[in-house]
Amino acid sequence: MNFIKEFYKKRRTLFFLIIIILVLTLNKGFFNLVSKALEYQKIKKELSAIRLDNARLKNEIYMLENDNAYIEYRIRKDLGYVKEGEVEYRYNK
Repeated sequence: MNFIKEFYKKRRTLFFLIIIILVLTLNKGFFNLVSKALEYQKIKKELSAIRLDNARLKNEIYMLENDNAYIEYRIRKDLGYVKEGEVEYRYNK
């Protein structure tokens, strides 16, 4: 009878040890899965922003190649040019 109790006690200890090892292993895998999912969402958001910026730049390239009014606007805005006969007014705040 004592032998049976001893056997079940050792078996129970082994069972709990296996459970602890499984929990630690699965916990590490779960943590890894969650971190990869968060990284995936971050990269997906960055990709969306890059695609939006790419579309904006493609549009700007098209406008610079085909629209003289846009080229004139950019020259005035970026370089500060004024047309001949125009007066530039600057306001100080």
